[in-house]
Amino acid sequence: MKNVTLLECTLRDGAYKVDFMIDQETCCAFAEKLVRIGFQDIEVGHGLGLGAYRQYSAGFTDEALYKRLAPLAARSRLYSFFIPSVGKPDDFRMARDYGLYGLRVGAEPVYVLDSIPTLEAAKSLGYFVALNVMKSYTVTPDGFAKLVETVKDFVDVIYLVDSAGHMLPEELRAYVRAIQDRVGMIALGYHGHNNLGLAVASALELLDEGVQYIDTTLTGIGRSGGNIPTETMLAVLAKKYGVQYCSDDFLLQTLGVARQFREYVLSKGKSLDFRSEDILFGYAGFHSSYEDLLRREAERQGQDFHQAILDVSRREQVCLTEAILTDIFREISASQANAACKPRS
Repeated sequence: MKNVTLLECTLRDGAYKVDFMIDQETCCAFAEKLVRIGFQDIEVGHGLGLGAYRQYSAGFTDEALYKRLAPLAARSRLYSFFIPSVGKPDDFRMARDYGLYGLRVGAEPVYVLDSIPTLEAAKSLGYFVALNVMKSYTVTPDGFAKLVETVKDFVDVIYLVDSAGHMLPEELRAYVRAIQDRVGMIALGYHGHNNLGLAVASALELLDEGVQYIDTTLTGIGRSGGNIPTETMLAVLAKKYGVQYCSDDFLLQTLGVARQFREYVLSKGKSLDFRSEDILFGYAGFHSSYEDLLRREAERQGQDFHQAILDVSRREQVCLTEAILTDIFREISASQANAACKPRS
């Protein structure tokens, strides 16, 4: 039997669609629905992780939410997300006190080694610890495998994270094989965004390669191009591997809750339309968190925003600031000027 764990992330990643303003009552109500259906692994909390409510918009405080969810922690495995630059160790200590099972630590490749103290602290508290290597595509497969070799003893699972929905199935396969060649078979997960419409296909590819953990959200709701739709993944698992992975009743109940969550998002006046920009983000490997910054700078520099997505991403995919964009646009303008000066044959 295929070893597959679906982590239902709607109540964390799906919060992006309502600007993190999902209220506590709604969050708890949907968590109860997911537990009642039979989901065993559920991520809950602020979209940017523990402690983010102190810096960003939020519909609840961490402690108030996890206190309310504590009874559910006895019925399903609840997870929280943590970015070391956003939260504090006291945040995940508090969450553990309310029965949370798993802590998922998010770090970009350049910060993976810096995250080791956090991973160690989480393990010492008894957490099931996942390392989500955000923007995994910004390092080569061999480079990723070296990072895995360094941190594998501090975690229970390491996630490939396609933050921009940028990676093709065969590219993801190359990462998994590089990891396995270097360290052997270890627990791996996949968090994929669906900007190019490939997230489900990529998940199937990775399951065949031995990846065990797949993140999903109801109707694929999430940042930018969205995530792997929970109900689609369940249907595909049942079709490919058998109904033991998803009964008809389980799928129908999940579809019902997915419709309810979709209606909730729409009731907040939010759009669920798929945008052409999301396709460009996936194609270019551009992280949507920089969209507003790039729009402002492109307008200020007299550059077309859509072309700027492509031009900027070819030069920088890891981190963008106003200063970095100023330098990039200066380089782009110089290239355009040089091209204009070349004689035409």
